[in-house]
Amino acid sequence: MIRYIHAHFHEKGFTIGAIAEHVNLSETYLCFYFKKQKGQTVKEFISEFRVEKAKELLREQELKLYDIATRLGLADANYFTTFFLG
Repeated sequence: MIRYIHAHFHEKGFTIGAIAEHVNLSETYLCFYFKKQKGQTVKEFISEFRVEKAKELLREQELKLYDIATRLGLADANYFTTFFLG
């Protein structure tokens, strides 16, 4: 699950349902199992991962917010700002 998240978090259509399908589990069971194993929800894990990736990308000063948002799989730079600061 973790490898799949790391490899696909930035893709359009990336959802918890896609993760569940990839590992051949129901979405409900995947969420239950993930929380039990990692101590956080799948959504929390993905958000934390995106924040860490954003920090890495922000260090590359030549990148624009739009480019960073795209690399994180976020809709646009405005959403990126809300996501990152929120």
